[in-house]
Amino acid sequence: MAKSIFETTIGAFEDRMMLRRRMLKVTGVEMKKRRIPEVIEDEIRDSIINCYECKSGDACMTWLEKAEKGAPPPEFCPNRDTILRIKSMGHTDEIEK
Repeated sequence: MAKSIFETTIGAFEDRMMLRRRMLKVTGVEMKKRRIPEVIEDEIRDSIINCYECKSGDACMTWLEKAEKGAPPPEFCPNRDTILRIKSMGHTDEIEK
């Protein structure tokens, strides 16, 4: 039986959110389970839409497979500036020395 448009859309969304989570993890961003800081709340929401609408899914997957932990996001990532801003605000999984 063929998937419904709903199942296809939900599946595509879940696939993109998996890439988004991997991108945040590989680039060293850590968002605690508590409330997101208000100053970046809208950017975080926008990053979900940006990722879902991104046309570079295959390039993203390839980059994620090869990237080293802590690498900056690739130039083609529509969330690059947001990820770098979040890291600069201290939301990182890097241990301070």
